[in-house]
Amino acid sequence: MINKLLYILSSFGLSISTFAQNKQLDFERTLVDYFQKHTWKKVTVTKDSLYLSPYKEKFKVSVSDNYIDFDTNHIVVKNPYFSDKYENAEEENNNVKNFPKSFSVIYENSLVSLFENGKFACFNLNNFERNTKLENKLNTKRFNYHWIIDNQLGGLSGNSIFLWNGNEWTKSKNNFPLKNHPKLFEDEKFIVFGDCFGEWGGTVYFFEKSTSKTFFTESTCANSVIKNSNGYNVLAHLGHGSGSTEVKTIPDPTKLTLAQSNEIGKTFKGQAIGYIDKSNAFKKKIDFYGVQIFSSFIYKEKVLYVVHLSDLTFIAEIKDNEIEIVNPLFFNDLYTHDPITNKYGNITLMNLDHYGTGLDREISVLIINGNRITKLDWNENHSH
Repeated sequence: MINKLLYILSSFGLSISTFAQNKQLDFERTLVDYFQKHTWKKVTVTKDSLYLSPYKEKFKVSVSDNYIDFDTNHIVVKNPYFSDKYENAEEENNNVKNFPKSFSVIYENSLVSLFENGKFACFNLNNFERNTKLENKLNTKRFNYHWIIDNQLGGLSGNSIFLWNGNEWTKSKNNFPLKNHPKLFEDEKFIVFGDCFGEWGGTVYFFEKSTSKTFFTESTCANSVIKNSNGYNVLAHLGHGSGSTEVKTIPDPTKLTLAQSNEIGKTFKGQAIGYIDKSNAFKKKIDFYGVQIFSSFIYKEKVLYVVHLSDLTFIAEIKDNEIEIVNPLFFNDLYTHDPITNKYGNITLMNLDHYGTGLDREISVLIINGNRITKLDWNENHSH
Protein backbone atom coordinates (compact mmCIF):
# COMPACT_ATOMS: atom_id res chain seq x y z
CA MET A 1 0.00 0.00 0.00
CA ILE A 2 2.83 2.39 0.93
CA ASN A 3 4.71 1.57 -2.28
CA LYS A 4 1.57 2.26 -4.30
CA LEU A 5 1.08 5.61 -2.58
CA LEU A 6 4.73 6.56 -3.21
CA TYR A 7 4.31 5.62 -6.88
CA ILE A 8 1.19 7.81 -7.20
CA LEU A 9 2.92 10.77 -5.52
CA SER A 10 6.00 10.32 -7.68
CA SER A 11 3.91 10.19 -10.86
CA PHE A 12 1.96 13.26 -9.77
CA GLY A 13 5.18 15.17 -9.08
CA LEU A 14 6.58 14.13 -12.46
CA SER A 15 3.42 15.36 -14.20
CA ILE A 16 3.69 18.76 -12.49
CA SER A 17 7.37 18.99 -13.43
CA THR A 18 6.65 18.10 -17.06
CA PHE A 19 3.81 20.65 -17.19
CA ALA A 20 6.11 23.37 -15.81
CA GLN A 21 8.83 22.48 -18.31
CA ASN A 22 6.35 22.66 -21.19
CA LYS A 23 5.17 26.10 -20.01
CA GLN A 24 8.78 27.29 -19.87
CA LEU A 25 9.44 26.02 -23.41
CA ASP A 26 6.24 27.59 -24.78
CA PHE A 27 7.18 30.84 -23.04
CA GLU A 28 10.64 30.80 -24.64
CA ARG A 29 9.39 29.94 -28.14
CA THR A 30 6.70 32.63 -28.04
CA LEU A 31 9.15 35.37 -27.07
CA VAL A 32 11.87 34.28 -29.50
CA ASP A 33 9.34 34.27 -32.33
CA TYR A 34 8.01 37.70 -31.33
CA PHE A 35 11.38 39.43 -31.10
CA GLN A 36 12.61 37.77 -34.31
CA LYS A 37 9.66 39.28 -36.15
CA HIS A 38 10.25 42.69 -34.57
CA THR A 39 13.95 43.03 -35.28
CA TRP A 40 15.07 45.00 -38.31
CA LYS A 41 18.54 43.49 -38.26
CA LYS A 42 19.46 40.26 -40.00
CA VAL A 43 20.34 38.45 -36.79
CA THR A 44 19.25 35.21 -35.21
CA VAL A 45 17.27 35.84 -32.04
CA THR A 46 17.78 33.35 -29.21
CA LYS A 47 16.31 33.06 -25.74
CA ASP A 48 19.58 34.38 -24.32
CA SER A 49 19.64 37.35 -26.67
CA LEU A 50 16.18 38.59 -27.61
CA TYR A 51 17.31 42.19 -27.95
CA LEU A 52 20.56 44.12 -27.64
CA SER A 53 20.41 47.87 -27.09
CA PRO A 54 21.94 49.87 -29.95
CA TYR A 55 22.52 52.86 -27.66
CA LYS A 56 25.45 53.85 -25.47
CA GLU A 57 23.66 52.75 -22.30
CA LYS A 58 23.88 49.06 -23.23
CA PHE A 59 21.41 46.50 -21.96
CA LYS A 60 20.40 43.04 -23.12
CA VAL A 61 17.02 41.32 -23.01
CA SER A 62 16.71 37.57 -22.50
CA VAL A 63 14.21 34.93 -21.41
CA SER A 64 14.57 34.03 -17.75
CA ASP A 65 15.10 30.39 -16.84
CA ASN A 66 12.75 31.03 -13.92
CA TYR A 67 9.35 31.56 -15.53
CA ILE A 68 6.78 32.96 -13.07
CA ASP A 69 3.32 31.59 -13.73
CA PHE A 70 1.13 34.61 -13.05
CA ASP A 71 -2.60 34.04 -13.47
CA THR A 72 -3.81 37.01 -15.53
CA ASN A 73 -7.38 38.22 -15.72
CA HIS A 74 -8.98 41.11 -17.61
CA ILE A 75 -12.30 42.75 -16.73
CA VAL A 76 -14.19 45.90 -17.70
CA VAL A 77 -16.12 47.84 -15.05
CA LYS A 78 -18.35 50.79 -15.85
CA ASN A 79 -18.27 53.91 -13.75
CA PRO A 80 -21.53 53.58 -11.76
CA TYR A 81 -22.02 57.35 -12.07
CA PHE A 82 -21.41 57.33 -15.84
CA SER A 83 -22.88 60.38 -17.57
CA ASP A 84 -23.85 60.61 -21.23
CA LYS A 85 -23.27 64.36 -21.19
CA TYR A 86 -19.56 63.74 -20.57
CA GLU A 87 -19.41 60.90 -23.07
CA ASN A 88 -20.82 63.09 -25.83
CA ALA A 89 -19.02 66.30 -24.86
CA GLU A 90 -17.16 68.05 -27.65
CA GLU A 91 -14.47 69.47 -25.39
CA GLU A 92 -11.65 67.06 -24.59
CA ASN A 93 -11.45 68.19 -20.97
CA ASN A 94 -15.09 67.24 -20.45
CA ASN A 95 -15.26 63.92 -22.25
CA VAL A 96 -12.70 62.39 -19.89
CA LYS A 97 -14.87 63.04 -16.83
CA ASN A 98 -16.34 59.54 -16.84
CA PHE A 99 -12.94 58.32 -15.65
CA PRO A 100 -11.92 58.60 -11.96
CA LYS A 101 -10.91 62.12 -10.95
CA SER A 102 -8.10 60.81 -8.74
CA PHE A 103 -6.07 57.60 -8.81
CA SER A 104 -7.84 54.66 -7.13
CA VAL A 105 -6.62 53.16 -3.85
CA ILE A 106 -7.19 49.92 -1.96
CA TYR A 107 -8.98 50.08 1.37
CA GLU A 108 -10.78 47.37 3.37
CA ASN A 109 -10.24 44.79 0.59
CA SER A 110 -11.95 47.08 -1.91
CA LEU A 111 -10.83 49.15 -4.87
CA VAL A 112 -11.95 52.65 -3.85
CA SER A 113 -12.38 55.10 -6.73
CA LEU A 114 -13.55 58.73 -6.78
CA PHE A 115 -15.60 60.15 -9.64
CA GLU A 116 -16.57 63.53 -11.04
CA ASN A 117 -19.62 63.94 -8.79
CA GLY A 118 -17.37 63.74 -5.72
CA LYS A 119 -18.69 60.30 -4.77
CA PHE A 120 -16.78 57.09 -4.10
CA ALA A 121 -17.42 53.78 -5.81
CA CYS A 122 -16.07 50.68 -4.05
CA PHE A 123 -15.47 47.28 -5.61
CA ASN A 124 -14.79 44.12 -3.62
CA LEU A 125 -11.43 42.66 -4.68
CA ASN A 126 -12.72 39.09 -4.44
CA ASN A 127 -15.34 39.45 -7.19
CA PHE A 128 -15.32 43.16 -8.20
CA GLU A 129 -18.94 43.58 -7.23
CA ARG A 130 -19.87 46.92 -5.71
CA ASN A 131 -19.46 47.28 -1.97
CA THR A 132 -22.44 49.60 -1.53
CA LYS A 133 -22.31 49.28 2.26
CA LEU A 134 -18.89 50.94 2.31
CA GLU A 135 -19.97 53.47 -0.35
CA ASN A 136 -22.95 54.60 1.72
CA LYS A 137 -20.72 55.18 4.73
CA LEU A 138 -18.11 57.15 2.79
CA ASN A 139 -20.40 59.29 0.63
CA THR A 140 -21.53 61.66 3.39
CA LYS A 141 -19.19 64.30 1.96
CA ARG A 142 -18.15 65.29 -1.54
CA PHE A 143 -14.45 65.01 -2.36
CA ASN A 144 -12.04 66.34 -4.98
CA TYR A 145 -9.17 63.90 -4.45
CA HIS A 146 -8.27 60.93 -2.26
CA TRP A 147 -5.31 58.91 -0.96
CA ILE A 148 -4.34 56.46 1.73
CA ILE A 149 -2.69 58.60 4.43
CA ASP A 150 -0.86 56.80 7.23
CA ASN A 151 -2.99 53.68 6.54
CA GLN A 152 -6.24 55.65 6.69
CA LEU A 153 -8.49 56.65 3.82
CA GLY A 154 -8.11 60.38 3.31
CA GLY A 155 -9.78 62.85 1.02
CA LEU A 156 -9.75 66.51 0.02
CA SER A 157 -13.10 68.19 0.63
CA GLY A 158 -13.14 71.92 0.07
CA ASN A 159 -9.74 73.10 1.25
CA SER A 160 -9.41 70.55 4.05
CA ILE A 161 -8.11 67.01 4.35
CA PHE A 162 -10.43 64.56 6.10
CA LEU A 163 -9.59 61.08 7.40
CA TRP A 164 -11.99 58.16 7.69
CA ASN A 165 -11.81 56.58 11.17
CA GLY A 166 -14.10 53.66 10.34
CA ASN A 167 -17.28 55.47 11.36
CA GLU A 168 -17.00 59.08 10.24
CA TRP A 169 -14.82 61.66 8.53
CA THR A 170 -12.63 63.73 10.86
CA LYS A 171 -10.62 66.78 9.86
CA SER A 172 -6.89 66.09 9.77
CA LYS A 173 -4.67 68.21 12.02
CA ASN A 174 -1.42 67.11 10.36
CA ASN A 175 0.30 68.78 7.42
CA PHE A 176 -0.17 66.92 4.14
CA PRO A 177 1.75 68.04 1.04
CA LEU A 178 -0.72 67.02 -1.67
CA LYS A 179 -3.87 68.57 -3.06
CA ASN A 180 -4.53 67.13 -6.52
CA HIS A 181 -1.65 64.73 -7.17
CA PRO A 182 -1.23 61.04 -6.37
CA LYS A 183 1.10 59.79 -3.67
CA LEU A 184 4.08 57.67 -4.73
CA PHE A 185 5.13 56.24 -1.37
CA GLU A 186 4.79 56.72 2.37
CA ASP A 187 6.57 55.39 5.44
CA GLU A 188 6.96 56.61 9.02
CA LYS A 189 9.36 59.38 7.93
CA PHE A 190 8.36 60.60 4.47
CA ILE A 191 5.54 61.15 2.01
CA VAL A 192 6.94 60.87 -1.51
CA PHE A 193 5.36 62.45 -4.60
CA GLY A 194 6.46 63.83 -7.95
CA ASP A 195 5.77 66.03 -10.94
CA CYS A 196 6.45 65.53 -14.63
CA PHE A 197 7.04 68.03 -17.44
CA GLY A 198 7.86 65.46 -20.12
CA GLU A 199 10.99 66.26 -22.09
CA TRP A 200 11.62 69.21 -19.72
CA GLY A 201 12.14 66.84 -16.82
CA GLY A 202 10.50 65.81 -13.60
CA THR A 203 11.08 66.02 -9.87
CA VAL A 204 10.62 63.63 -6.95
CA TYR A 205 9.86 65.21 -3.57
CA PHE A 206 10.36 63.81 -0.07
CA PHE A 207 8.11 65.51 2.48
CA GLU A 208 9.56 64.93 5.97
CA LYS A 209 6.67 64.42 8.38
CA SER A 210 8.48 65.49 11.55
CA THR A 211 9.59 68.87 10.17
CA SER A 212 7.24 69.53 7.20
CA LYS A 213 10.37 70.18 5.14
CA THR A 214 10.48 68.97 1.52
CA PHE A 215 13.63 67.71 -0.21
CA PHE A 216 13.93 67.04 -3.93
CA THR A 217 15.97 65.79 -6.85
CA GLU A 218 15.48 65.21 -10.58
CA SER A 219 13.44 62.14 -11.55
CA THR A 220 11.92 62.05 -15.06
CA CYS A 221 9.32 60.87 -14.31
CA ALA A 222 8.98 58.93 -11.02
CA ASN A 223 6.46 56.08 -11.08
CA SER A 224 7.29 53.85 -8.07
CA VAL A 225 9.46 53.69 -4.96
CA ILE A 226 10.84 50.60 -3.23
CA LYS A 227 12.59 51.00 0.10
CA ASN A 228 15.30 48.57 1.15
CA SER A 229 18.43 48.56 3.31
CA ASN A 230 20.22 50.77 0.75
CA GLY A 231 17.59 53.49 0.85
CA TYR A 232 14.73 54.66 -1.36
CA ASN A 233 14.90 53.25 -4.89
CA VAL A 234 13.03 55.66 -7.17
CA LEU A 235 12.09 54.27 -10.59
CA ALA A 236 11.39 56.80 -13.35
CA HIS A 237 10.65 56.58 -17.06
CA LEU A 238 9.89 58.88 -20.00
CA GLY A 239 8.42 58.03 -23.39
CA HIS A 240 10.00 60.97 -25.23
CA GLY A 241 12.23 59.97 -28.15
CA SER A 242 13.10 56.30 -27.93
CA GLY A 243 12.19 56.17 -24.25
CA SER A 244 14.37 56.13 -21.15
CA THR A 245 14.44 54.65 -17.67
CA GLU A 246 16.46 55.14 -14.52
CA VAL A 247 16.52 54.04 -10.91
CA LYS A 248 18.08 56.33 -8.31
CA THR A 249 18.91 54.96 -4.87
CA ILE A 250 18.64 57.68 -2.23
CA PRO A 251 20.10 56.61 1.14
CA ASP A 252 19.06 59.76 3.04
CA PRO A 253 16.52 62.11 1.39
CA THR A 254 17.40 64.91 3.84
CA LYS A 255 20.77 65.19 2.07
CA LEU A 256 18.98 66.32 -1.10
CA THR A 257 18.23 69.97 -1.84
CA LEU A 258 15.68 71.64 0.40
CA ALA A 259 12.67 73.03 -1.49
CA GLN A 260 10.96 76.31 -0.77
CA SER A 261 7.17 76.03 -0.68
CA ASN A 262 6.76 78.26 -3.75
CA GLU A 263 9.11 76.02 -5.79
CA ILE A 264 7.22 72.74 -5.47
CA GLY A 265 5.58 71.64 -8.69
CA LYS A 266 7.12 74.52 -10.62
CA THR A 267 9.74 74.87 -13.34
CA PHE A 268 12.95 76.90 -13.30
CA LYS A 269 14.20 78.42 -16.56
CA GLY A 270 11.86 76.17 -18.50
CA GLN A 271 12.91 72.94 -16.79
CA ALA A 272 11.73 70.93 -13.79
CA ILE A 273 13.29 72.22 -10.58
CA GLY A 274 14.72 68.77 -9.98
CA TYR A 275 17.69 69.78 -12.12
CA ILE A 276 18.64 72.41 -9.52
CA ASP A 277 19.62 69.67 -7.07
CA LYS A 278 23.42 69.33 -7.12
CA SER A 279 23.67 67.32 -3.90
CA ASN A 280 24.68 64.05 -5.59
CA ALA A 281 23.05 62.38 -2.59
CA PHE A 282 22.01 59.40 -4.67
CA LYS A 283 23.43 56.59 -6.76
CA LYS A 284 22.13 55.59 -10.17
CA LYS A 285 21.30 51.90 -10.09
CA ILE A 286 19.76 51.71 -13.59
CA ASP A 287 20.22 54.11 -16.48
CA PHE A 288 18.84 52.79 -19.79
CA TYR A 289 17.89 54.54 -23.02
CA GLY A 290 15.56 52.95 -25.58
CA VAL A 291 13.28 51.19 -23.10
CA GLN A 292 10.54 52.24 -20.68
CA ILE A 293 9.92 50.64 -17.30
CA PHE A 294 6.48 51.53 -16.00
CA SER A 295 6.59 49.97 -12.53
CA SER A 296 8.60 48.17 -9.89
CA PHE A 297 7.11 45.89 -7.23
CA ILE A 298 8.05 43.11 -4.82
CA TYR A 299 6.99 39.54 -5.52
CA LYS A 300 8.19 36.80 -3.15
CA GLU A 301 11.15 38.93 -2.06
CA LYS A 302 12.15 39.63 -5.68
CA VAL A 303 12.03 43.05 -7.31
CA LEU A 304 10.08 42.75 -10.56
CA TYR A 305 9.53 45.36 -13.25
CA VAL A 306 6.79 46.09 -15.81
CA VAL A 307 8.81 46.78 -18.97
CA HIS A 308 7.76 48.20 -22.34
CA LEU A 309 9.96 47.41 -25.36
CA SER A 310 9.37 46.68 -29.06
CA ASP A 311 5.60 47.26 -28.72
CA LEU A 312 5.36 44.63 -25.97
CA THR A 313 4.80 45.05 -22.22
CA PHE A 314 6.09 42.26 -19.97
CA ILE A 315 7.32 41.48 -16.45
CA ALA A 316 11.05 41.10 -15.87
CA GLU A 317 13.88 40.91 -13.38
CA ILE A 318 16.90 43.15 -13.94
CA LYS A 319 20.36 41.83 -13.15
CA ASP A 320 23.04 44.43 -13.83
CA ASN A 321 22.47 45.34 -17.52
CA GLU A 322 20.35 42.33 -18.37
CA ILE A 323 16.56 42.41 -18.48
CA GLU A 324 15.28 38.85 -17.95
CA ILE A 325 11.64 38.35 -18.93
CA VAL A 326 9.81 36.21 -16.36
CA ASN A 327 6.25 36.58 -17.70
CA PRO A 328 4.71 38.07 -20.89
CA LEU A 329 1.84 39.62 -18.89
CA PHE A 330 -1.05 40.03 -21.36
CA PHE A 331 1.28 39.69 -24.36
CA ASN A 332 0.14 42.98 -25.86
CA ASP A 333 1.13 46.63 -26.21
CA LEU A 334 -0.15 47.79 -22.83
CA TYR A 335 0.93 51.42 -22.68
CA THR A 336 0.70 54.20 -20.13
CA HIS A 337 2.26 57.65 -19.86
CA ASP A 338 2.48 58.70 -16.20
CA PRO A 339 1.50 55.71 -14.01
CA ILE A 340 2.19 55.11 -10.33
CA THR A 341 2.49 51.95 -8.25
CA ASN A 342 1.70 51.59 -4.54
CA LYS A 343 1.69 48.66 -2.16
CA TYR A 344 -1.30 48.10 0.14
CA GLY A 345 -0.46 45.32 2.56
CA ASN A 346 0.08 42.22 0.41
CA ILE A 347 -1.53 43.79 -2.67
CA THR A 348 0.17 45.97 -5.28
CA LEU A 349 -1.89 48.48 -7.25
CA MET A 350 -0.66 50.07 -10.48
CA ASN A 351 -2.71 53.05 -11.71
CA LEU A 352 -2.51 53.60 -15.48
CA ASP A 353 -3.33 56.71 -17.48
CA HIS A 354 -3.24 57.18 -21.27
CA TYR A 355 -3.26 60.68 -22.77
CA GLY A 356 -5.09 59.67 -25.93
CA THR A 357 -7.93 58.08 -23.94
CA GLY A 358 -8.37 60.00 -20.69
CA LEU A 359 -5.61 62.63 -20.59
CA ASP A 360 -4.02 62.38 -17.12
CA ARG A 361 -6.94 60.47 -15.58
CA GLU A 362 -6.82 56.82 -14.60
CA ILE A 363 -8.27 54.61 -17.35
CA SER A 364 -7.16 51.23 -15.96
CA VAL A 365 -5.53 49.57 -12.98
CA LEU A 366 -3.40 46.46 -12.51
CA ILE A 367 -4.02 44.64 -9.23
CA ILE A 368 -1.29 42.19 -8.24
CA ASN A 369 -2.47 39.87 -5.48
CA GLY A 370 -0.14 36.91 -4.96
CA ASN A 371 0.32 35.27 -8.35
CA ARG A 372 -2.91 36.75 -9.72
CA ILE A 373 -2.82 39.89 -11.87
CA THR A 374 -6.12 41.55 -12.75
CA LYS A 375 -6.37 44.35 -15.27
CA LEU A 376 -9.47 46.44 -14.71
CA ASP A 377 -10.48 48.85 -17.48
CA TRP A 378 -12.92 51.64 -16.83
CA ASN A 379 -16.05 51.80 -19.03
CA GLU A 380 -14.70 49.85 -22.05
CA ASN A 381 -11.84 47.62 -23.18
CA HIS A 382 -8.61 49.63 -23.35
CA SER A 383 -6.34 46.86 -24.62
CA HIS A 384 -4.02 47.82 -27.45
